[in-house]
Amino acid sequence: MDKGSHIIQIDVDTERGGLSINPDFFVDFGDEPDGPALAHEMRYPGGDCTSDIWI
Repeated sequence: MDKGSHIIQIDVDTERGGLSINPDFFVDFGDEPDGPALAHEMRYPGGDCTSDIWI
């Protein structure tokens, strides 16, 4: 947790079935300008707790 977290995108094939990781989508929250962060701690600049659920 000291190094932040990551987000990946999992694509769902609804026609043939199966899941696959999208190799073009990867977010590394360890490289944030203000230091490592966890994805669930993100806030919009100037936002408050009412906007947290939309991240």
